[in-house]
Amino acid sequence: QISDPEACDQMYESLVRIHTNFYKNKYPRLKDTTFTGVTVEDCRVILATDILKQMEDMKKGTWKRLREKFSAKKPEEDLK
Repeated sequence: QISDPEACDQMYESLVRIHTNFYKNKYPRLKDTTFTGVTVEDCRVILATDILKQMEDMKKGTWKRLREKFSAKKPEEDLK
């Protein structure tokens, strides 16, 4: 038995509106962007792992890249 059928009906109608995208259709978006202004396709490109690695390399300063390049041990040095 349902203690409050009116409240149950209101909750059900609310869930139906959410499920059927009532508010999405009632208030359509002018542009398909996020709150930052980036499109969905841009987000996919940014989140790709190759792009993330490239961006990390770009963020590094020149001195840091040079230091990492020259501080890496060569395989021949490990054998000696």
